[in-house]
Amino acid sequence: MLGAITDVQTFGLTASVLYVKFMATSMVQARASFAANTRMAEDKQLICAMGLSGNLDEKQLKIAQDNETRWRRIVQNDLESIPLALLVFWGAIQNGVSPDLTKTLLVVYATARFGHTVTYGAGAAKSRMACWMSGTACILTAAANIAMNVFA
Repeated sequence: MLGAITDVQTFGLTASVLYVKFMATSMVQARASFAANTRMAEDKQLICAMGLSGNLDEKQLKIAQDNETRWRRIVQNDLESIPLALLVFWGAIQNGVSPDLTKTLLVVYATARFGHTVTYGAGAAKSRMACWMSGTACILTAAANIAMNVFA
């Protein structure tokens, strides 16, 4: 399937899919912040806050705040990983790294980011770590191949 499209096309599709994933994750995080009452006071007027009760007991509030923290950290991790990863993958394309390798790394990286989000959201720490490590391995593999091509 990947043989029919170029590494540049794969990059474009991957970047687009990861952006949509990031936007969806950001929306979940925003909704969680309303539920945890961690938004600015004026935000209660927004349509996003409709249907959310501000009357939570201490236990419910703690659960809502923990959930908001979880989703905020997922968003932060995306912001730390995705932009720099895409720069490295673009560098691989520009420096003549094997297109098949680059396409494979892009797809595996994107899959790992989706897995990271799902497992982090579910509180599955070991699975989350495996996804993070897989994504990081893709970035490092691309970076190593860039170096090999540059110094060959």
